[in-house]
Amino acid sequence: MPTLHIKFSGLCNFVFDRRLKPGQGANGDALPPSEAVVLLQRLTRARPISNLATTTKQEILDQHFPLLEFSLADYDPASTRFADVHCSPDASGKMTKGTCLLNGEDLTLLTDGRKMEPNSLELSRDRPADAGSPNLSKRERDSLWWMATLEDAFPKDAEINPLVLNTPPGSNQPILARMLLSEGRLRTLELTDFVCTIVPPVSPNFNQRVATSFEFSIPFSNSITIQTVANRSGRTTPSELVLRPDGGGDIQIEIMNVEINRLVGLDPASGPRAEADFGVYADLLKNPILGSVPFLRQAISGDPASAPLSTCVPSGGGAAGGTS
Repeated sequence: MPTLHIKFSGLCNFVFDRRLKPGQGANGDALPPSEAVVLLQRLTRARPISNLATTTKQEILDQHFPLLEFSLADYDPASTRFADVHCSPDASGKMTKGTCLLNGEDLTLLTDGRKMEPNSLELSRDRPADAGSPNLSKRERDSLWWMATLEDAFPKDAEINPLVLNTPPGSNQPILARMLLSEGRLRTLELTDFVCTIVPPVSPNFNQRVATSFEFSIPFSNSITIQTVANRSGRTTPSELVLRPDGGGDIQIEIMNVEINRLVGLDPASGPRAEADFGVYADLLKNPILGSVPFLRQAISGDPASAPLSTCVPSGGGAAGGTS
């Protein structure tokens, strides 16, 4: 049976119905999460961030845009949702990818016209036997233990503001896109090459490689439909993106909150780029964070504070317990 694979990357925030990591928080530790809401924040304006490269230089987070990318070969003409941008030319110059800008859109996934079953998300949160080993088992590699969570950064104030979570995405709202994952499998896809720490050390035991992207997968028979409901300028507009695998086989799509450079043909910047993680996620919390906001930094020479640049990019976002 073919499988849909969704890669999540960039500044996405995963909000689980229960605490992700055992031992974090007073409630929900015994059972693993069974659902997750993925939130893509409105980060479409450049902003200063707190993870300073030096004591005198302020870093800037460039514009990020929520995007959905798919193969144009899989696009079904029955779709009422069209790509906003065609990109990724092949050797002959023919574009191979379609990209939708997610500007105030609620996304619902249907497999063969069927909505996902509730409370059926599969995941592993097992701690690897040796997190520093280069020879991890597949289960250890797939575990969401590698996710840097909001509980890691804000042990006492990790709850997402219910108004942020429950208000439909809108072009003028803090959340530009939202998607519920309640069936299928969620796993870690990519990891940082180096160990990261949290600065300042609110979680002194956090010293690990960090997940930078995640993959959600679910089987289907014939088609995948992504229903979108756009809320813009006081109007609600539904549409459907229908995908059928070209020649059979799996379907690969990507949902991301990233700089748009690659999609418009610009070369990626050389050298490390300033990124934000908890600095932007803190805007979503129920209780405002007073003072400096923690951030992830690559550990160098065993001294987390010695890193000359904040180059660690936790592209997979954080996690928070509770959805109400």
